[in-house]
Amino acid sequence: MSHHRILTKLHLIAIFLSVITKYEPAEKKSSLQLLTQQCRYDTEVLCPGCFSASINCDFFENFLTLDGNELLEGIMHCINQHGVRYGTLNDNKQRVVIRNLNKDGAVRALSDEICDEIGTSGTEECRLKNEEPYLRALRRRVLDENLVEGAVICPSDEEVLRRLLLEIDGHELSKMLLLKVNVQPLLLKMLHERGFPVPKLVFQGGFTVVETYEGQSLVNFYDNSLNVRLMIANELIKASLKFTNGYNGFRFYLTDMSLDNIVVRILSSKEVKLSFVDLNNVIILDSHNRRLNPHAHTHSRIDCDGCFAYVQNDICSYEKSDINLYAVCQLLLEDLNGDSSRGFLHNLDDNPNLVTIQSLLQNCVYCSPPHCENRQAILQRIQTIIRDVVYNV
Repeated sequence: MSHHRILTKLHLIAIFLSVITKYEPAEKKSSLQLLTQQCRYDTEVLCPGCFSASINCDFFENFLTLDGNELLEGIMHCINQHGVRYGTLNDNKQRVVIRNLNKDGAVRALSDEICDEIGTSGTEECRLKNEEPYLRALRRRVLDENLVEGAVICPSDEEVLRRLLLEIDGHELSKMLLLKVNVQPLLLKMLHERGFPVPKLVFQGGFTVVETYEGQSLVNFYDNSLNVRLMIANELIKASLKFTNGYNGFRFYLTDMSLDNIVVRILSSKEVKLSFVDLNNVIILDSHNRRLNPHAHTHSRIDCDGCFAYVQNDICSYEKSDINLYAVCQLLLEDLNGDSSRGFLHNLDDNPNLVTIQSLLQNCVYCSPPHCENRQAILQRIQTIIRDVVYNV
């Protein structure tokens, strides 16, 4: 493409942006009203039985300001793969993320499917209710062993589901629906108060949630100084161990540990904060279940062009898996195509300690089970080296 054509396109874009900016005030108000209206539709029409009558849908207009030019934000919202927008709470000016859980009409599609099954399709009764026929149909779908994305419950039996639901406040219908559609708000409620590196849930209005803003995507830190990247690596290791150990017998295996799903905030020259912000693709395993193999599962590297591959049945069959630990090793060593120049800890210098880190990561990713060194021990050795290099401990 010629320079003239490029300049022409840029000029047209500039004109377009100047025109839409002119209408920012009206559009901003309209966007907030739409969030309020969507909340009311979700709670009064789409699934009244899912929510408490006390939900204040006016929260969006009364307590929230959306970032920047709202028409631009709306365009970015449409193309953002996570369906998120950004804003500020009016009272304390805290930045927040607004996330849509009901993408592509997932709730309506699920409701129609269940209504077809129980014989209420095409009637006014075709709404999900907190009643046994609807709950029974939802349980079967939540415990579907053939699920390959979303929240996977292991082992897939009703006792595990019952124990999990007891960990979360709310209606059984709402909890199971979110397990099927988007488990994000449930996990934030469960994990944030227990010190896991996840955002705090600020508000849920229907199938729209407001979470605390926790920083920039990990990809923005790939070219930061080595010290910053080592501090972030240390936090990634801590997080992988925490999710693996879980709490009250539940372990959380993050099967989409991508650069977009991890955010970072630099607090000082010696401290960074890391959060996992998209938790929908997760395996929740009840390690107390007696059906599980009591031995540990060691994940094997599976060649996959630009993706993270695993055998779900293996993870769901053992009392414990090291897949989170493997995923962090791989992220630090290489990208999903095996390119070590694109690993987060790329370009390690000739410091002998850092060469050791490279060797440990190589062993962690490319060993052949069952002859792998314990990955927790590997990562703890890397943490010790990081403390020596960064914190001079």
